[in-house]
Amino acid sequence: MRQRRIAIDPKKALVVSVTALVLLIAVWLVSPFFRLDASDEASGKLNGYRLALGLTIMILFVGKSLWDVLAPQGLAKKVSNAKAIALVGLAIFVMGFIVFTVARAAAYYLGSSIAVDASQFLP
Repeated sequence: MRQRRIAIDPKKALVVSVTALVLLIAVWLVSPFFRLDASDEASGKLNGYRLALGLTIMILFVGKSLWDVLAPQGLAKKVSNAKAIALVGLAIFVMGFIVFTVARAAAYYLGSSIAVDASQFLP
């Protein structure tokens, strides 16, 4: 019985690994918003820039993924149904993560502003 070897195209492997690396960097950029307390306001400005950059990378990834799935349908070779479903599912998952991160960041900023206001007006 012969064993079948799976041939991996080096170009595709590079694209997939770079995409995964970019997504991991974006997740790392937004990671401080999962462990911050409302009383931790020392690095708010830096974290704001970090959050904006991470979310921008994720939104660009979602746009690129949906373009890869939807655009070539009439222009070039057809994308397989399995790949299209997988990319749309991944895009929905990343968009859910983006909404969760924005909600978490908004809660952090509202909590920290309430704490700052309370500290300024209480005797």
